[in-house]
Amino acid sequence: MRRGSAETLSLCGMMGSGKSTVARILARLTGLPLVSTDARVEALAGRSIAGIFAAEGEPAFRSLERRVVGSLVAPAVVDLGGGAFCDPGSAERLLALGPVVFLDVSPEEAARRIGEGEGRPLAATWPALLSRRLPLYRRATLCLPVDGVAPEALARRILALTRWGGRPASPFEERT
Repeated sequence: MRRGSAETLSLCGMMGSGKSTVARILARLTGLPLVSTDARVEALAGRSIAGIFAAEGEPAFRSLERRVVGSLVAPAVVDLGGGAFCDPGSAERLLALGPVVFLDVSPEEAARRIGEGEGRPLAATWPALLSRRLPLYRRATLCLPVDGVAPEALARRILALTRWGGRPASPFEERT
């Protein structure tokens, strides 16, 4: 059911927005390979994200993340780490590779989904992170609210609203 050309379809948003789940579904529906930038960072570092933060700090993690984004090759469905699209160079690269979809989750829904945030070093600062990241996320090709929407339905909506569904995406459609 592959509908796009040799492009990536990237998902960005806060932790708890459903990026990983929806990306897996999109990869299945499109037949494209799935790339998790967080998994690639962990592979490069030889340790978990929490381990990278503890041993080397956030700047080291972000440096690895930029390296991973710079190495992406189309076609693929890309599950971005929460801050990957916030880096200006990474955002430019991702938008050049194909549509980027911002999955917009409410603080209440995210808290329900991530619980205590175990293994997520930045979970405790979620509200402040959202405040800083929201203007950056809104540069995405498409912004979709996710609260109350089943992951399968969300994936199919993404396909319908992007060129993957047979028509170009409007940068203003579904913006919140």
